[in-house]
Order: sequence, then C-alpha cells, then structure tokens
Amino acid sequence: ILSEFSTYSRFGFPGGLQVQSGNIVQVGYWLIQGNWDKFIPPFLSVIAFGVGSAICGIIMTKLLSHHRIVTRAILFLEFVILAVLIWLVWKGDHNVWMIAYAVSFAAGMQGNAFHKTHGMLYGNVAVTFVVQMAFNFLIQSLFNKKGINGEPNLMWAGIFFLVLLGFAGGGAIGFFIDRFVTAGALILPALIALILIVIAWRDHDRHQRVDTLPGGNFA
Repeated sequence: ILSEFSTYSRFGFPGGLQVQSGNIVQVGYWLIQGNWDKFIPPFLSVIAFGVGSAICGIIMTKLLSHHRIVTRAILFLEFVILAVLIWLVWKGDHNVWMIAYAVSFAAGMQGNAFHKTHGMLYGNVAVTFVVQMAFNFLIQSLFNKKGINGEPNLMWAGIFFLVLLGFAGGGAIGFFIDRFVTAGALILPALIALILIVIAWRDHDRHQRVDTLPGGNFA
C-alpha cells in the first residue's frame, strides 16, 4: 500500500508523501534559503504524517486496552480515506495539496500500525532499514544459521528481501495503472486494503492471529 502512495507522490507532489527523511532535508534546506513557498509543502507533509501516526497510536491503544483487533480498524480507516480522495480526484474539484497531505496522513497511520513481523521492526514506510536488515541477515547466515528468536538468519533475510520486492512491485504497478486510470495509484491501495480487511475478518473467524506480534529483541 505504501509503495502505491509513493507512486502517487512522484506525480502529484514535489516531495515525498511517505518517506519523511527527504522532506526533513528539504525543510532544513529551504528554511536556510528563506524560500517559504518551497518550505511549506514538505513541512506540512511531515506534520500530516506525524498526526496520522499519532491518531493511529491513540486508536491502537484504545482498541488494545479493550482486547479488540487493530488491523481491521486501521485498514478500514485507510480505505475510507482513500475512497474519499478517489471521489475528490474523479470529481475534479479538489486541491492537489490537500490530497497530498491526506495521503501523508494515511501513510503515517499505515507506518505506525504495520511495521513489525514476528516482533521485528521493518520499514513499512521507508525501505532503507529493510535494505540494511536484508543484507545484514544474509551475511549473518554465512556465519551462523540461527539468528533472532532462534530462527534461521536466511529466513529473516528472505522476509526483508520480499518486503523490498513488494515495495518495488507495488510502485511499478501503481505507475502503470496511473497512466491509464485517473487516481489509479489511489484506487489500487484502496482495493488492497479492502482485500486485507476481508482476509483479516476470515482469519479472525478461524481463530487465527490477525494483528502483528508485539515486542521483539530490539524493537
């Protein structure tokens, strides 16, 4: 889903909507230059992302305190946000900056809610950390087969490489669809979120774990 947001950001916004490191650099650069017109967009993107993450944190805390499932609720909120944005884009009467900041908001929610696998952190929003961990576990597997939680280092390397593959694949598909369908890079993640909601509902009915595992050795 985040890679689809990335696709949208490349064509609808002169910064990054989900990778905030680039925005932070731009904020500092344009602040020193005194160019407020270019300072404001990345600055507001960072704020929108942070607010999305914060609100997601509140929702997650409330749900978990009542032993409720987090995954379905967050995915549903993302779907609703994306559905509204798609409608506004199709309608044609919208402010591109507001769409961009709303995408940043949704990206902040996504990044906060889904950033662990088996208790291990991974870069749901930005993949720099994923690249680091993929190659780290790959080289560690040459020296020791067992790693975190006694599980194979090669397995962990594979997980992180698959995240990279999924991110790149999502961006490519989003770019392709957006060439032919208006708001295609928003429609696809909305459909993915809807499919994941159905899967989460089915797994819960089958008494299977839906939410990601908390904790971890260094998380």
